[in-house]
Amino acid sequence: MMKFACTAVALGVIATASTFTLAEESKLPFPGAVSGNISVVSSYNLRGMTNSPESDTPAIQGGLDYSHDSGFYLGYWFSTLTAAYADFNTSPTYIPKEKKSFENDFYAGYKGKITDDLGYQIGGTIYYYYPGWESTGYETIVGLSYKDFTVTAQTLLNNVTFGNKGDTYFLATYAPKLAGDFTGKVQVAAYYYGDDDEYLAYQAKAGDVTKTDFAFRHATLGVSHPLGETGATWNLDYIFGGYTRDETKQKNKVVLGVGYAF
Repeated sequence: MMKFACTAVALGVIATASTFTLAEESKLPFPGAVSGNISVVSSYNLRGMTNSPESDTPAIQGGLDYSHDSGFYLGYWFSTLTAAYADFNTSPTYIPKEKKSFENDFYAGYKGKITDDLGYQIGGTIYYYYPGWESTGYETIVGLSYKDFTVTAQTLLNNVTFGNKGDTYFLATYAPKLAGDFTGKVQVAAYYYGDDDEYLAYQAKAGDVTKTDFAFRHATLGVSHPLGETGATWNLDYIFGGYTRDETKQKNKVVLGVGYAF
């Protein structure tokens, strides 16, 4: 029943947002452009973590983005979670206490062009999960893009409850336009794992301690299409599960989403 209620509320928000029309784009009191998005997904599987998703029930997600003609950008993104993040203490006798959390991502950076088709990106993200400062992560991102193809590398700068300093997530994405207003998505991802395990060592019973330096993380095949004339878009992804730092094989999974951009 809770799954249905969550989904119904999110779809209602999207449907309501899609009814708004503007005669003309309002002029901002400062240079640049602001955009937003809201969506609901059947489950939230952070970077291919299908065995232990951030949300194993429908999650509401959304954000706001600012971009400047110079290439500078900044934004905020959020997601509801069902996963619990532990409140850790460095004392060896301390017992972690799990608390429900909420994801907040704050990011900024710069996107530039080398040629008309070749671009680059450099920036950073702060991941803040409430509650629990031990889960607050700082990450850099560098990337290259060529037409519909993008490659990025995101590196953690500190130890957190979900990763170690130096962990780097490599992601290659190809998103071509297809016939009939469809858009395709092909992704392949891998992880380089640091081995400090400052916080992960407390989760040894769950098998979270680092055992491998590098592993295939996931592959994703997806497709999206406008949802009639509503302004919303539906998307369907199939995740091929890879391996986590403890060499656990992640299961394959289908994820359905509906979103609205404004």
